[in-house]
Amino acid sequence: MTNRIQRFIAFLLVLCIPIFAIAGCTNNDVANAANRVTTNANGTYSIDTKTTTPEGKLDVYMLDIGQGDAILLKVGDEYSMIDTGDIEHRENIVAQLKTMGVTKLKNIIITHPHADHMGGFYAIAKAMPIEHVYDDGIAVDNNMYKTYEKWIEKNKIQRTTLRNGDVVDFGHGAVFVVYAPWVEPLTDKGETDLNNNSIVGKLIFGKFSMLFTGDAEWQEEKKLIKEQNSRLFARILKVGHHGSRTSSSEDFLKSIKPESALISNGMYNSYGHPHDITLRRLQENNI
Repeated sequence: MTNRIQRFIAFLLVLCIPIFAIAGCTNNDVANAANRVTTNANGTYSIDTKTTTPEGKLDVYMLDIGQGDAILLKVGDEYSMIDTGDIEHRENIVAQLKTMGVTKLKNIIITHPHADHMGGFYAIAKAMPIEHVYDDGIAVDNNMYKTYEKWIEKNKIQRTTLRNGDVVDFGHGAVFVVYAPWVEPLTDKGETDLNNNSIVGKLIFGKFSMLFTGDAEWQEEKKLIKEQNSRLFARILKVGHHGSRTSSSEDFLKSIKPESALISNGMYNSYGHPHDITLRRLQENNI
């Protein structure tokens, strides 16, 4: 019983805040510079200083949507999202967005086409206008993905495939620097590995940074370490794959060196996320 209670307390330390907000961030950062820009950053992104010129403040909210990822960004008076949660929680996601005063979205980034990251898109798109959608360009053969593509086409939403080196402009001095996936996708037994082709990128606002990892596992982390190493440094880490033991390797954490880490999953989920070994690695690295 004692071990069970200790594990539950450790779980709560990571998960207990249903909505996590970061406001007016100004801490030092050594964010990576990108070689090319997907959307015009209006001169606010400096390759030389590896920072941006922020306007106003940035708020980051990890929405309480059960097993899945749905992160809302408020930059100035504009809203964007990274992932949209699962199908079964879509009504809850839309309700939370409306409660928070969101009536339209400038950008949505879908890190990869799994239901717990893409599933809420359709409900959100029906509820409010979306200006631009970004994804990894990897198609899957299911009704959720077909509906996603049809809705984008029907409503003439701009759509862009992201690759290593791209930069998405969120406005007001906030940019998203893309580190993965690559032109040649990572494969497992000859098939495209959805988790290990997740969009991985760093949100930069002034000197603040937060690394978003989708469901990246050790295979993608290993390539990121090889290519970027300490340039992955970020103040905040969105832990990959909901705290699975197959993510957040020791070397990956040492490259990022975050102050804090956020894990999004459902209480008592069937996967056992977050795994004890992942929580232990975070603790041992003083995160």
